[in-house]
Amino acid sequence: MSRAERRAYKRMMKNQDPYALPASASSGARARAAARSRPRRPQGSGEFVFLTARFLAWAIGGTLLVGLIGFSIAWPNGLSGALYAGLVAAAGWAVLAIGFRLLQRRLAGRRPPR
Repeated sequence: MSRAERRAYKRMMKNQDPYALPASASSGARARAAARSRPRRPQGSGEFVFLTARFLAWAIGGTLLVGLIGFSIAWPNGLSGALYAGLVAAAGWAVLAIGFRLLQRRLAGRRPPR
């Protein structure tokens, strides 16, 4: 940029805010704000199903994993203690999973109709 171009640019930008966003950026910000206010997906209008394949996979997989972790942690105490610890941890996970599913079923009935 030559000296004359630089002077002309400074004259043009004399009373402008150097930190102001360009005009196109503000419209993008408005579009993002509007997208955030829209719901991501519509509310499910179907009836609640307690046992689904997804829930069973999550509950059984979690039960196995938590039981194995409990077994592994208690292993230095001997086999019988480790088996009991693994079974107790697995049972605890299963109870929590079913409890959360019951809570979901209870809350599903409280949604306002669309």
